[in-house]
Amino acid sequence: MLLGKLSFTYALFSAGCFAQCSATSLVGAYGYTIDGTITNADNRLVTASQIGRISFNGTGGYTGVAISTTGGKAEVSEYTGVIQVLADCTAVGKTGTGAGATDFDLVVTDSGNSFALVIRAGDATLSGNGAKIDNQGSCSNSSLSGVYGYQGNGTIAVDGRGRSFAEIGILNFNGSGGMTGTYSFVGAGTAERKSFTGGVYALADICYAAAGYKIDGVDYELNIFVVGGGNNFYYQEIAPGYVASGIGSRTVSR
Repeated sequence: MLLGKLSFTYALFSAGCFAQCSATSLVGAYGYTIDGTITNADNRLVTASQIGRISFNGTGGYTGVAISTTGGKAEVSEYTGVIQVLADCTAVGKTGTGAGATDFDLVVTDSGNSFALVIRAGDATLSGNGAKIDNQGSCSNSSLSGVYGYQGNGTIAVDGRGRSFAEIGILNFNGSGGMTGTYSFVGAGTAERKSFTGGVYALADICYAAAGYKIDGVDYELNIFVVGGGNNFYYQEIAPGYVASGIGSRTVSR
């Protein structure tokens, strides 16, 4: 009898009775992060990372803004594209047109509140994930307040060569534009733990924040997209010869 139930369940699944996604499964604005490596014009692997905001219109189109860093050089760009969401919650998308277009595969998760993606390009190994910006249009400095734990990866220049590293830490936002932090860094033959004070940030209503602080006299720039009602964020951290990206979450949810 159990075998019969299992066979019946498999038949329903095979027939698509559990299909649950459509173009309307991705609607609204999402923050995201993508990282990995690409092969540059000199046939060398270089680290690439991107954070951004992408807005789906629910009918197969999207627009977005991205902060991309490749080989240590950052740039801001805007883009448009098309996406087809299939009933099994997978999707195929294309950003741009012609020879400069970027193809990707995406999986819709958490009832459309998040997604995972991978870029389809022969010279790149890039993947990432995104989450819905619940309070799009109503963010302010107070939307980013409290203590957040974070984890990220990146590269740092040592003797003219890029070396990989991993980092964890906490960032404490005071809700009015001030921040402090403590981090643990491992990589490039070094392990260290340091703290900083005197950081500043400004959060725009689209839930994007620009932050800055100094560590040992070096200026660091932090780009953040706040998601999950202020409980989480995606970030990219940039300094001379240094780039990292990752995810942060409140140590205690709102």
